[in-house]
Amino acid sequence: MILYATELSSYSLKVRLAAALKGLVLDLRAPPEGYRSAAYRALVPSGTVPALVDGDFTLAESDTILEYLEDRFPRPALLPDDPRGRAQARFLGRLHDLRLEPKLRACFPGVATGTVPAGTETAIAADLALIDGALDPEGPFAVGPVPSLADCAYPASFAIIEALAPVFGWRLEPAARTARWRAALAAHPVFEDLLTPYRAALAAWVASKR
Repeated sequence: MILYATELSSYSLKVRLAAALKGLVLDLRAPPEGYRSAAYRALVPSGTVPALVDGDFTLAESDTILEYLEDRFPRPALLPDDPRGRAQARFLGRLHDLRLEPKLRACFPGVATGTVPAGTETAIAADLALIDGALDPEGPFAVGPVPSLADCAYPASFAIIEALAPVFGWRLEPAARTARWRAALAAHPVFEDLLTPYRAALAAWVASKR
């Protein structure tokens, strides 16, 4: 399977983490001539990354790709067996994609000047508190004792927060459940193996804008 991805795309990393947890080896490719190019749109009509190509089937949008991989390769499972656990995993995924990640992405244009709109840190802190309250109280992962799809989106965003905090003077300290969760992610080899180069690429990007 081919995965069209870029090194700074948090959604690309989300799919790569899920695939790695399943033991899948993806053929990683950069979008030809860039993801805004006509050449890439000829392959992926939406022109977005990541995009998965499985034989004659092409699929875009990270959550859709994750669900497809879960159906196509059901073991090891990355969703809990019970309906409530599965729903909670999907809910946490939505909190990330619809609330936290857009706020972080909106900060990128301000990296050059070190400024973001007033209230940005407070809004991000509110999202992080909501996410903390939705985590499994026993943990150590988002919805239980083993990683799930809910754990795949957040590592990139945590890395982004770490990279942007010094730029904007943020003081976003993780709450108790989140601190335990992040420690579990850091101790898991799949997450750290992919996060190390992601952090390096992110740091280089931030430095290039300063």
